[in-house]
This record gives sequence, structure tokens and C-alpha cells, in this order.
Amino acid sequence: MMYQSDHHEHTSPADLTHTFVEAARAASPVLLRHADDAERDSRLAPEATQALRDAGMFRLAVPGELGGHQLPLAAAVDVLAELGEACPSSGWVAMVSYVAQQIAASFGEKAGLDLWGDGPDVPMCGVFGSFGVTAQQVDGGLLVSGRWGWASGCRQAEWGVLGVPLPLPEGDGTQPGVALVRTSDLTVEATWDMAGMRGTGSDTLVADAVFVPQHRLRTFSDVVAPAQRDAAPLYRILPGSMTLASMAPLLGAARAVFRLTLEAVEGGKPMAMSLHRRLADSPSVQASLADAATLIDSAHLHLLRSAEAVDAAAAASTTPTLRERARVRMDVGHASTCLRQAVQLLLTVRGASSFAHTSPVQRYWRDLETATRHPTLNPGLAREMYGRALVGDERPVSPMV
Repeated sequence: MMYQSDHHEHTSPADLTHTFVEAARAASPVLLRHADDAERDSRLAPEATQALRDAGMFRLAVPGELGGHQLPLAAAVDVLAELGEACPSSGWVAMVSYVAQQIAASFGEKAGLDLWGDGPDVPMCGVFGSFGVTAQQVDGGLLVSGRWGWASGCRQAEWGVLGVPLPLPEGDGTQPGVALVRTSDLTVEATWDMAGMRGTGSDTLVADAVFVPQHRLRTFSDVVAPAQRDAAPLYRILPGSMTLASMAPLLGAARAVFRLTLEAVEGGKPMAMSLHRRLADSPSVQASLADAATLIDSAHLHLLRSAEAVDAAAAASTTPTLRERARVRMDVGHASTCLRQAVQLLLTVRGASSFAHTSPVQRYWRDLETATRHPTLNPGLAREMYGRALVGDERPVSPMV
């Protein structure tokens, strides 16, 4: 049975967003202070993890009945963007936990008690893809072995939402499934050594004959199917639409680059090889700032448009049409493109000094360029999905729509 209460039915969306954005803002100085540590160590610093926990960022999608925030998607976008402005890796780890919790809540109350019965502040990670995962049916569940790479946040996570093969009911062959697994039953192999988003610690999880009980197993087709109508609104949102949350920390990263660039411009930085005494005096700089600000605003507006539509459909117990769901993915892909274009403009305004190792701008840039290559943020795939839907072509392009 799904969680049914609307945890925020008497709170306005604006007040709800303000409350949690302020909580994220209060944690941000710690995240920013330890962002270089995360970069160096390829995982969040313990102080950053604790700041996220203390701010309630690891209970954002936990059901209200179990002490969680059960935060709607539109509010989560603004909250995660605030975290990303301080440290994109911290925002990404919180985002992954939010999305994993939203999926995990669909497993029902018995699984929910396993996860959150001792308290709601439980960071999670999730990987649908896998390497050589096998599952042996035993009494009461499965014995699972295998590897799951790029498990963002696995260094903090206490539970993982992991892709596994499930035996078909007929007993011949398997079908894609999803399991809830304690990370204490797994080992972590250090495989994450990337140019950007280093602090996410997206290493590889390894299982060796780990028992997963039946109530913590679901078929993948069930996970991506519409939830029952009596579920609470957050848990009626399809996984494909939850990709909106993935863009939020990157929105914050672009905002941070804009803020740092504007500080340099307003600080009187000269324009080299020109007769302009200050960058601020250059029409080309002014135009680039205007274009970058508008691109960042455009990304936010597209994300917010889709998130509010998804929340509204969930609250009304309606399932968005294929065209509406594909438009969500298009908004995500378009936002990804807008943010990359904005930061390119800002890097040119600041000049080569942006790429000094001591400059935080280059870290935000590397984080953005790396994370926007995530498969769920692929603008080309999004255009294909939306274009097909616009002409009534219902052939599937991805299960995550």
C-alpha cells in the first residue's frame, strides 16, 4: 500500500519553497567551505554530509508519516539549486537521495519501515544500470551478486535503489527489476576519477550473494508505470519526470558562475588589450551578461513550468499524456543547453583567469560540463522524444518518459 497523506495540503507552495530554500541556504557555507575537499577526495567531506543531514536534505522525499518532508517537485528544484550554488556535488548527492526516496516509497509500507522506521534522515543512492548482476531465487527473496557503477552518493548512502534481474513468473528467463539494498551489505570500489562532479563519489557498488527479501523487490515495469490513484501526490510522479530534479544543482552552478563573474565586473576589473578601463564599460561584456542572465532564467523557467505541471497533475490524480511527459524531458534537455551556453559566455567575460586552479569558476564549469552529459539530460534524446510525441508517433524511445 502506498503512502496516501498530502503532507503539505495546508501550506502554500511559496511558503513551502521558502522554508526549505532557507534551510539549504543555512547549510551552504559549510558546503562551500568543503567543496575543494570534495574535489580532492572524490567524495563529500564528513562536515558537508553532516550539514546536509542537519538541514533535512536527506529526508526531502521521505513520506510524512515517517517524519519526512515529502517535498513536491517544484519546491525541490529550488532547494537543490540553492545547494548546487554552493557545491554542485553536494546538491547532486542530495538530488539523488531525493529521487531514490521517491522511488523507494512506492515499494509500500513494509519496505518503508525497513528504510525509515528508525528515523527519516537516511541518504540514498540509486543505479538502474548494472554490470553482470545475477539473482538466485531463494526462500523469501533473492540472493543478488554483481556491480553497479556510477553510484552517486554511495559513500553517504545507507540504502541503494539498484537494478536487478527478476525471475519471470513462468520460471524461464528474467525481467528487469529494482531492489532496495542496504549499503552496509555491499562494498564500495573506488572507480570515480572524473574531471567534474568529483565530490559526488560516484563509485561502484559490489554485491556478493546479498539477500534481498521479496517486499524490497519490484519489476522495473511497475516502477515506471503510473502509481495507484490514492497514493500521495509526490509518489504519483513518474520516474521520467523526476529527471527535472537532476537539473537543479546545475542551475545553481550556473548561477554561481554568473554571481562570481558579476563580482569581477563590478569590482572594476580592466578589459585587457582594449581602451575600456573596466569590463563594465564594454558593450560586448554588457551584451554577454544580458544573454547569460536570460539563458539562466530561461532554464529556470522551463524547469519550473514543467515541475509545476507535474505537481499539479499528481495532485489531481491524473496521468500526463505522452506529449506532456515528453515536453518535460524536452524542458530538461533545453535547460541543460541553456546553462552550458550561459557559462561559456561568462567564461569569456572573465577571461583566462577563470581557469586558474585557485578559481572556483573552473570547478563549477567542469561540474556543469560533466553532469550535463548524464544520459537523462541528453538534449538530443529529449528532442527525439518530444518530436515523436508531437507528430503522434508513440514508438518508445526510452522507458524514462
